Amino acid sequence: MDVAPARRLAWLQTMAVTVLCLFFGSLLFLATERRRTLSLANVRLEERVAARTQDLEQANGALRREVAEREEAEAALRRAQAELVEAGKLSALGQMSAGISHELNQPLMAIGQFAENGAAFMDKGHPDKARANLDRIAGLAARAARIIKNLRAFARNEAEPMGKVDVVAVLTSAVELTEARLLGEGVVLAWQPSDWPGPVWVNGGEVRLGQVFVNLINNAADAMAGQADKAIWISLVLGERLEVRVQDSGPGIADPEKVFEPFYSTKQVGEGMGLGLSISYGLIESFGGRIRGANTDTGALFSVELDYWQEEMAA
Repeated sequence: MDVAPARRLAWLQTMAVTVLCLFFGSLLFLATERRRTLSLANVRLEERVAARTQDLEQANGALRREVAEREEAEAALRRAQAELVEAGKLSALGQMSAGISHELNQPLMAIGQFAENGAAFMDKGHPDKARANLDRIAGLAARAARIIKNLRAFARNEAEPMGKVDVVAVLTSAVELTEARLLGEGVVLAWQPSDWPGPVWVNGGEVRLGQVFVNLINNAADAMAGQADKAIWISLVLGERLEVRVQDSGPGIADPEKVFEPFYSTKQVGEGMGLGLSISYGLIESFGGRIRGANTDTGALFSVELDYWQEEMAA
């Protein structure tokens, strides 16, 4: 039999099987290479992720240290500001000490005299006159108590948050605290609380706000030292925000742009630290308000803007 056709068929089948094997082998080789390439890429990616994670951990650690340092710096700054506020109070009290002592000494001496007179009237059988002396003693005692109350309120360390404050009462208290010094130096102070029959409520702190107005009044008196005519005007202007104006008849502000900078002062060495207006600026800013200084035709004008108290603030 002729086996050539069978051989050709067998050869063709062999070639077909070989081609199929080569084709599937190529596919398998390509799949293996692809898997190996992906594995290498995954390894490189994991290495990059690990390195990036390490960098991020180091950056986060540095950031946490920086945040902790800043928190410590802010806490130190708050402590320093609180100490400066207390230093400003002590400085103001030192300036007013002589006048306050005089203000307290006067009613105490008068109380002693009225008490002696009252006893003498009682011995002589004049109870009406003795009662009049007792009424005067009660009035003088109330006056001394009011002065001491204002001093205690001014000197205490206010730790309470901002709240509802009557700016008319705060201004009246500041005027009473500085009144003795102003009278001793011949300064005429124009402030009429009777122009405001009711309270004017603002958002702030009573003690800190009182310190601001005491600083402004004392600075005005210092600026007019040596002048013949000395006058201070305090007024309220109602608008979108309440404006408290403290104006004097002094020479004005030498440099309005620097007047609120720490340690800036035009006084002689030893007469002040140059912190009063800087402390006042920080206190008013903490209330969300604004304080400005400018020159007028008659002298310096300081304006303090404050937000009115609203029930939404309490909420």
